[in-house]
Amino acid sequence: MRNGMITKLRGKALVASFAAIAIGAGVFTAQAKAAEPVTITIWTFGDVIQRQLVAEYKALHPEVTLQIKKSDLDPLDGTNMVTACTSKTGPDIVATEVSYSGYWRSYPKCFTDLRTMKTTGEPTAGIPAGQTANDIAKNYLAWRWQQGVAFDGSVIGIPTDVGGLEVAYRSDLFKKAGLPTERNAVAKLWPTWDAFIATGQKYNAKLTAAEKKAGVGFIDNAGTIYAAIMNQGTAKYYANDGTESGKLIYATNPQVKLAWNTTIKATNAGIGTRIGQYTSDWNIGMNKGTFATILAPAWMMDYIKAQAPDTNGKWDIADMPGGGGNQGGTQLGIPSYAQNKQAAYDFLTWYLAPAQELKVFKTYGLFPAASVLYKDPALTGYKDPFFNNAPVGQIYAAGVQTLKPIFEGKLQRAIDQAIGAGLGRVAAKKQTADKSWAQVLSELNKVVNN
Repeated sequence: MRNGMITKLRGKALVASFAAIAIGAGVFTAQAKAAEPVTITIWTFGDVIQRQLVAEYKALHPEVTLQIKKSDLDPLDGTNMVTACTSKTGPDIVATEVSYSGYWRSYPKCFTDLRTMKTTGEPTAGIPAGQTANDIAKNYLAWRWQQGVAFDGSVIGIPTDVGGLEVAYRSDLFKKAGLPTERNAVAKLWPTWDAFIATGQKYNAKLTAAEKKAGVGFIDNAGTIYAAIMNQGTAKYYANDGTESGKLIYATNPQVKLAWNTTIKATNAGIGTRIGQYTSDWNIGMNKGTFATILAPAWMMDYIKAQAPDTNGKWDIADMPGGGGNQGGTQLGIPSYAQNKQAAYDFLTWYLAPAQELKVFKTYGLFPAASVLYKDPALTGYKDPFFNNAPVGQIYAAGVQTLKPIFEGKLQRAIDQAIGAGLGRVAAKKQTADKSWAQVLSELNKVVNN
């Protein structure tokens, strides 16, 4: 931002100099035509669109107004976008979370094919004119890019980030429990998920009776283990054949039952506090030390900083059990009915360029989907003081590169929600694991055949 302002001021000085020369020589030149004002409407959720970069783009393009409307994820991607596509009215840019990518890849008619768009060019950001989605695809992690490619081959979204998943842990609480605190030694505690659960049991064994009564535990919520294990596989609920119809395999895929059974095992072992994530109790728990670990996507680091500022330096980041992980991620696309497609594409390609994704990571923690950065010392050498100077750039870069592409089909979100509800029933002791799983299959059978 500061460099951008310096460039702008230098530009003004040059203009003033040229004007003085022209007047002194008695020469009068016509004023350059000002760019036409344009308003780009953006539908988004959470912190996908960051205020620092919005201000930076506004400084580069004072003629552009960014009108940003934030909604919750499910209403945006599951309801508002459907209505907008049907009525052919809505935003110039929309954010789609990966849990909905399988659904929207089935409806490319609702989006502009970004292979047909060309950049106007942004010299100050090193973006040449004439670039299509095909030209910039090489800059991004291949499996993340594919999540924004429709089943007919059209490009309907460019990735903002990849939700690399690692373990955030409280080193002070580990020390109190007699566990190692150095991140490499901590990672060695849990090469597998069974070892992670065993570590949790050792931690809980050191809790006082008062702490146990107060609900203190090893991990914030054992239910988060399910998604982590699912994303370490090669297939989820659909056969990994890349076809639009994709054969549904949620009832037979061993990875689904592995994730389900391991999560149930962790729940029954009592290593979780059973506090719901993103609740007020969860935020309070971060500060009070109610739990010692969180399965943390890169973007959660900023959330921890915001909610528990007094824990600065007490957190650290260690590798995930079983290798790397991922949770979430978003792409930005341009609806087919957008009113300002060119302005939208110019903003989108600037905002998601590697240089900007690096800034967003360092400022807000969203890990870049731009894989060209993964060997850049500016990323790999980045350490976060809040997390005990953990080399978070290196840790998350290594993790996301171990993952394999997973086909996510049209009903991805619905299946996730049904299984999540099933795990919730077991955690609340409302059903046995077997009965809850049978109910999940019954409910999904209705969804699939609806």
